[in-house]
Order: sequence, then C-alpha cells, then structure tokens
Amino acid sequence: MFDWDDIRVFLATARAGTVRGAARRLGVTHATVSRRLHGLEDKLGAQLFERSAEGRVLSPVGHGIMPVAEQIEDRMAEIDRRAFAQDTRMAGPVRLSVSESFFQSILHPCLTAFQTRYPMIEIELTSTDRLSNLGKREADIVVRITNTPPESAYGRRIAASPLACYGSKSYLENRPRLDRWVALTHKAAFEPIVPARRVATANSGMAAARLIGNGHGIGLLPCYVGDADPDLHRVPDTALIPDLDIWILVHADIRSTPRVRALLDYIYASVEDSRDLIEGKRAGRRAN
Repeated sequence: MFDWDDIRVFLATARAGTVRGAARRLGVTHATVSRRLHGLEDKLGAQLFERSAEGRVLSPVGHGIMPVAEQIEDRMAEIDRRAFAQDTRMAGPVRLSVSESFFQSILHPCLTAFQTRYPMIEIELTSTDRLSNLGKREADIVVRITNTPPESAYGRRIAASPLACYGSKSYLENRPRLDRWVALTHKAAFEPIVPARRVATANSGMAAARLIGNGHGIGLLPCYVGDADPDLHRVPDTALIPDLDIWILVHADIRSTPRVRALLDYIYASVEDSRDLIEGKRAGRRAN
C-alpha cells in the first residue's frame, strides 16, 4: 500500500522540478526525497520522472497519476481541516499569515494582548505577501492587502488602504529642484508622481520606508506605514492615491473553531481601532 508521505514527495518533486527543490519545500533532506521516490517507483513498478536539461519532468506514468495524487492531497487537507474544526480547546496552534509591513505597523500589539488573554494558544506567524493556501492549512487566518481575494475563502473587506507620498524632514527642508524617487515594486507605487529621478527600488514597504526616512528621496507608501513612522512626513501638495483593500480570510470549514474565532475577533478589533490610520484619515505630519 502507498504511504501519504510518498505521495507528498511525488507532488513536491513534480512541482519543484528537482529533488533538491522538493526537499526545500518539504523541509527534509535530499536523501529522504530520493529514497521515497525510489520506494514509490518500486511499489508501482514504473518510472515516475524522466531527466531533462531543466531537471525532472513527469514520465507518461507520472502524468497519468498526477490528477489522482492531487485529489488525494485535497482529501487529506479536508481531513485535516475537519479534525481541526472539531477541536474546541482554547489551546494549541493557530496559523496566521500577514504581510511584514501590516504586522509591524498594525497587528503586533493585538497579538500581545491576545496571548495575554489566551496564554495556551500558540500563534504560528508567517510574514509574507504570498497568499497562503487556506484549503491546505498553510494558514488558518490570512490578512491580505488585495483587490482580488480568492472566491474559495470566507472573509470580509475590513478597510481601504490608500497610498501617500512621504519624505524625511531633512529631505523636505532641503528639497532638490528635481526630486529623488524611492520606488516600491508595487505597480501603483513604482513610477514617480512628481518630476523625479529614481535612485532606489525596494520590494518591501518597510525597506522603502527606511530608505525614505534616511533621506534617500521621496516615495509612495501605504498610509499605515508612512503615518505611523515618526521619521516620515507627507510631501506637501500631494493627494492620497486609492490602492488596495485589506481583507481577513479564513476557510469556511474552520471559521467557527473557537481559537480561530477568538483570534479573528482580536484582529477585527485591532483594525477597527486603527482604521483612521490605515485609511489615511489621520493628518500626516508635515515638515515645517
């Protein structure tokens, strides 16, 4: 009979294209992946992968069993969700996925208060902008800034998140004739909104904020990042720019699980308390 771990290894290798890539995805050794793949091929009496210049590609047999392996993966994930949904204890792990900038600017006090109230609940925090797979319980709760939440998720829009243009006090007091622009690798914040030359590009809102705060130039940031940072000031004569919305998402199967529900309530309350900051309604600091 087949072992579920063998199927996981097969799927990870098919998706990564290499044994080493599969090992990284699964958090195991290269040797473990190779051993399980060989064991599965021995049980099936067939080769599942063929070597190519790009790595490992599925053989005809591998292609044939791939859809079935994915169905098994979905069923195993469903078993995991249903078992978790029946756990009524106010103890144990809850997986939370949130972007680094939103965690640092808004959520970290909420989690401190939550764990003071529920010391037996362990928060497994993932700081990422990638949308975690709720169906596979990569996360139980996802806080994401997007205009296209997945239709399969249960959740709600909790705030708009506009952008504003910021600079440091020293930069704005000695502002050059042609501004220096710190670009963020987000479409709405990449191109200058005033005449400027690009001097830096960052793929993180927190990194861009530090560059701007250190006087490298001006740039667009979410209001909850810029207005919360004492080193940043809004650039005069620039308006708020509508951007994305903030969503809190869970899988329908686990939305009523007590410890998930408790953390959701704390996050909702934290966002509501910070709504004016998030939506740019607090008067941003301006350099004199």
